[in-house]
Amino acid sequence: MILITFIGCTGVTYSIYSISNQLNEYHESASKYDGLREIYEKSAKASSPQNTHDELQKINKDYVGWIDISETTVNYPIVKGGDNEFYLTHNFYQDTDFAGAIFMDSQNSSGTLDKNTIIYGHNMKDKSMFGSLQNYLDQDFFEKHKNVTIKNLNDHTYIWEIFSVYETTKVDWMKTHFENNSDFTAFLKTIENRSIIQSKTEIKEDDTLLTLSTCTKSNDDRRLIIHAKLKKGRNVK
Repeated sequence: MILITFIGCTGVTYSIYSISNQLNEYHESASKYDGLREIYEKSAKASSPQNTHDELQKINKDYVGWIDISETTVNYPIVKGGDNEFYLTHNFYQDTDFAGAIFMDSQNSSGTLDKNTIIYGHNMKDKSMFGSLQNYLDQDFFEKHKNVTIKNLNDHTYIWEIFSVYETTKVDWMKTHFENNSDFTAFLKTIENRSIIQSKTEIKEDDTLLTLSTCTKSNDDRRLIIHAKLKKGRNVK
């Protein structure tokens, strides 16, 4: 009986310690990104818009822009590494961090828009990073939050309109470049047909896309994918 009680108490103690440790990790990660938002917002008010990005590039040369989705937790700097692995486990300061960073696919160009720009982020339990993207599985939420805003290093503002949301284990959505218009048109048809939300947004072969990717709660191999078209920016015709 004494042995059983000891094991039970040890289990409870370990469980409490684990929860406390995880909460501390979430808090530390959130504090670091809160600090980056302060830098971004303060620099944005400076006389030269370029200062906004210069300050962040001094911290991390991999910084390529800022992403914001109104009325969600998505309000973060974007980085682009030499591969798609490093920023899964490292934050903006390049320190080891279970929350990682919001990062652009290594195959994308950070200076110009590719046909499909892909951005990744973890689905955190506290809704940080890309955790709030799960809300887009709800039609009503989608209707009220269709726009994604990104500012690049040249301080160009791009506004994207979401048109497709789905969960998948497939990886064909990861294409950043296409052989020709037919290849791109086939891609558009596939991602439109997969969507679980209803969208009236018209997609054409000359459109430029943004894809957001995060994991799901149900399966480690399953991903929540959100596609948007460029609505306002330098590539809009």
